[in-house]
Amino acid sequence: MFSNLKSAMAKITSHKEDEDVYNGEDIQAVIVLLIEASQIDGDSGPEEINHIKNLLMKKFNFTENEADDNIKKALADNETRIELFSQIKILLNEMDHKERIDVIEMMWGVILADGVIDDFEANLMRRMNGLLYISGIESAEAKERAANQLK
Repeated sequence: MFSNLKSAMAKITSHKEDEDVYNGEDIQAVIVLLIEASQIDGDSGPEEINHIKNLLMKKFNFTENEADDNIKKALADNETRIELFSQIKILLNEMDHKERIDVIEMMWGVILADGVIDDFEANLMRRMNGLLYISGIESAEAKERAANQLK
C-alpha cells in the first residue's frame, strides 16, 4: 500500500528491542492526523483509539506495544501542538496521491468508528481533502471503503 514507505517498514520490523517508538516522520504524521480525527469532536472514545491501534498494527506492522506507545506519544504531543500544516507538508513531500487517499480513508475509518459524524469531523475532512489535494469524489469513495471495513 504505502510503496514509498518500504524502507520505513523495514526499519519498523528490524528495530532494536530498546526502541519503544518508531520515529519515522511520515508515519508519525499519519498518526498525528488519525489522533486529530479522533479528537476533533471533543470526545476521543475508546472505539476510535482502538481503531487507530488496529490501523497501526495492520497498515504499518506495529506490534500491539508499539502501537500503544506511538498513540500515547501522539496524544501527549497533541497537547502542545498548535498546528497541523507541518504534518500535512510531510505527507505532501513523502507520499504520492494514492497514499494520501489511503490516509484520508484511514481518517474516515477513525471518524466512523463511533458511528457518528459531527460537524467538526466533517469540516476536518473537507479541510484535509483540500490540503492533501484529494477530490470530493475520491474522499467519498475512501469514506465508503472505510465504512465497509467497519462492517
